[in-house]
Amino acid sequence: MILHFDQISNDKIEKYLEENYGLKINSEIMIDAFQGSIGKAISLKEKQEEYKKIENIIYSLEKKDIIDIINMSEILYKAKDERIDILDYMNIVFINLAKKSTKYANCIEIVEEAKKRLKSNANYDMSIDNMLFNLKKIV
Repeated sequence: MILHFDQISNDKIEKYLEENYGLKINSEIMIDAFQGSIGKAISLKEKQEEYKKIENIIYSLEKKDIIDIINMSEILYKAKDERIDILDYMNIVFINLAKKSTKYANCIEIVEEAKKRLKSNANYDMSIDNMLFNLKKIV
């Protein structure tokens, strides 16, 4: 039997994390990634620093050259076990950015293509390289 629950408001999730874990979430995008689920919030709270680094990579795409982007993307190369979660989080960031500028909508397709390659056992580092090069071209 499948039980469906309503989403919990972001305010309630923030309050729960602060009261029970002493954790303050500084990123609206990360709060959106919880998708109204306390369970996701608890699992993502431990990855807050990693996800902040991913946001920094994405925000740096416009300002920095590709070499700097690759150098600051160490988190992507080390996260082989969490690759799909991290790429999903990248898409959440791009969705929020696409609300401001449509050029970020194409970035979502690039990340999805990288996920598809990784699911079909493509070389991890090469897939991440390819994704970053293509993201840099668009942004």
